Amino acid sequence: MLNTAIPLSLREKLDFLPALTSVALTVVWAMFSGLWRSKKYPKSWLLHVGYAIFRKATTRMSIAQMQYIMPPSNKVYDLYVRKAKKTADTIDLGHGGLGHWVGDRNAENVLVWFHGGGFALPSNLGYFEFFSQLIAESNKSGKSLAVFALTYTLSPHAVYPTQLRQAVAAVRYVLEKTGRPAHRVLLGGDSAGGNLVGGVLSHLAHPHPEIDPVPVSDLLAGAVMIAPWTFLEADFSEQEIDSRGDLITPAVAGPWSRAYLGTSKRDYYTDLSTAPTDWYTTFPVKKILVTAGGAEILLPIVQDFVGKLKEGFPEVELCVGEREGHVAPIYNLYIGDRTETAQGKRVKTWLRETI
Repeated sequence: MLNTAIPLSLREKLDFLPALTSVALTVVWAMFSGLWRSKKYPKSWLLHVGYAIFRKATTRMSIAQMQYIMPPSNKVYDLYVRKAKKTADTIDLGHGGLGHWVGDRNAENVLVWFHGGGFALPSNLGYFEFFSQLIAESNKSGKSLAVFALTYTLSPHAVYPTQLRQAVAAVRYVLEKTGRPAHRVLLGGDSAGGNLVGGVLSHLAHPHPEIDPVPVSDLLAGAVMIAPWTFLEADFSEQEIDSRGDLITPAVAGPWSRAYLGTSKRDYYTDLSTAPTDWYTTFPVKKILVTAGGAEILLPIVQDFVGKLKEGFPEVELCVGEREGHVAPIYNLYIGDRTETAQGKRVKTWLRETI
């Protein structure tokens, strides 16, 4: 099932111009206010403006309006290969999912990546620039790496467990169709994609009743979770949350989680943070890297998750980037700020150490 824009309701059509006007006014204000921002805000003026735009757009606009103006992930991949003067290499995974090769598909090691966006928003060119950096850095150290990026069906076009089934299909393809042993395969994901990393590891250890199992006779090389959204709580009204240094606000939690879940109930696959300790002990992976931004609103959730995960799976590392926002290694590139982030730097060194 390819992602197409959800038909806009009459109200959403009438609201489109006011919504865009609201975002435009935010741009103007952010450009001026960024000149005297405090340390509560992003490090650079460009990030200050970019984060403000994303906060306003995701808060002010509906999922349908956002999807209407954003190309689906497979089209973003096509744009990337055209700009990079490369050849597109896309695999139909079945179940509505597509897998895209970045780098040499014959590389010794493969990082299977699930993008974020609250399950409702597509990937962007920042992802593919990040993948290219990971591949280049690995090559410099004599390590052969390719990325296999998943296009999954966005919500509410499909709901849980569709996206998890598609993520499992991507891993199944790499393990079974390319002939690579598990110790040459890594998982990676950011935000909602980090949720899928946890869901896939959970499925490998405890097969989901609605998804075919994937037999794994060896441990995966590793898993990277950038700002994983592992707790789909929607009500943060009793908490005081400062979003000034981040690109998302608590306002998106409710619409995005409801669109993803549909009529399904939350469980350990959707909310890995709620799983008991023994759920983690049989995860078939050698080690896990979790990163988060020091200024992002998900930091307490990520820290709590890592604390619980370590009780059942000790080989976990947490890297927190000071004054960095949500998924900074990727979204900063998308915005145009190419300053190395602490999180991105650690992902690169961790990969060199792991593969």
